[in-house]
Amino acid sequence: MKLKDLGWDDFFEGQLAAADPGLLPARVTAEYGGCYGVDLGEGEKLAAISGKFKHKAATAGEMPVVGDWVLVADSPGAERLPIHTVLARRSRLSRKSTDKEGAEQPIAANADTVFIVQALDANYNSRRLERFLVAVRESGATPVVILNKADLDPKHPLREKETADLAPGIPVIVLDSVSLAGYDRLSPFLAKGRTIAFIGSSGVGKSTIINNLGAARQRTAAVRESDSKGMHTTTTRRLLQLKGGALLIDTPGMKEFEAWDAPGGFRESFTEIEELALNCRFGNCAHETEPGCAVRAALESGALEAARYNSYLKMKKEAAHQKARADITEQLKSKAVAKKLARAIKNFYTLHREEGS
Repeated sequence: MKLKDLGWDDFFEGQLAAADPGLLPARVTAEYGGCYGVDLGEGEKLAAISGKFKHKAATAGEMPVVGDWVLVADSPGAERLPIHTVLARRSRLSRKSTDKEGAEQPIAANADTVFIVQALDANYNSRRLERFLVAVRESGATPVVILNKADLDPKHPLREKETADLAPGIPVIVLDSVSLAGYDRLSPFLAKGRTIAFIGSSGVGKSTIINNLGAARQRTAAVRESDSKGMHTTTTRRLLQLKGGALLIDTPGMKEFEAWDAPGGFRESFTEIEELALNCRFGNCAHETEPGCAVRAALESGALEAARYNSYLKMKKEAAHQKARADITEQLKSKAVAKKLARAIKNFYTLHREEGS
């Protein structure tokens, strides 16, 4: 397989001029415990980040993820190739981690299109869809919504219209993964060398869709009839090649999803509310109790749906909290660096005074 078949193009080629000539480009194809799978165009090899790169990377967001292009030293006989650099990404899909730290958790890199999958059963959730849309728009990839399991919902045209109204301008594709109806509409996004990714909660049928597209068979599991909740069948992220040559980043189902630092994606996802806000009396209106609030006026008149308004406020507050937390972390890091520098200067002058005496 050539690098071009793995998605290599002029965007990445242009970054090689500033790189060490002894390093080779490779694409990250998998994440394992403590190491990565990478492909230099000759099949997958194991790789691990070099000590220098690990020391240089300040955040988890700078570490390699599936879909990244990295530069490695191809050492003959080495058990794991050392990763020295992650090339600038065309797109990066991230979410806020679910641990106490709430740091950035990258999911996939350099995807051209991200399919947001919702199932047409009890899984469908417009508020969850809004969250995915915010993150994908911010990532730099093109979002496409898939409504899967049309065979379970005879009224799916109504759900399709509801989704199209929620995400104007974004393709909405209805799939029946039993009869394969609707799969032809995916073809424009599956050109050779293009990279796609699927995200969604457990049980929406991502693995079945991927199998139907001709990737290596993915394990699937039935949805519990009691609550329509799915079971995790994908447990790691991998880059797979489809029959037509498109590249697919598969991700595990996610129970929780909060977009990471996505002001642009947030504005695009709530365009109608952001436009209403321009007519508020106060520029810093929080759209809750302030007089002259155009958003509240639209809510009270029925022009703005209450659920949509509540989702907007909730995500806006989450974004503000996330920014405040990031600012505090940055301040603490700056203080730590300043203290370290001050100690170094003090030690320097102490040493010179002792030498002078």
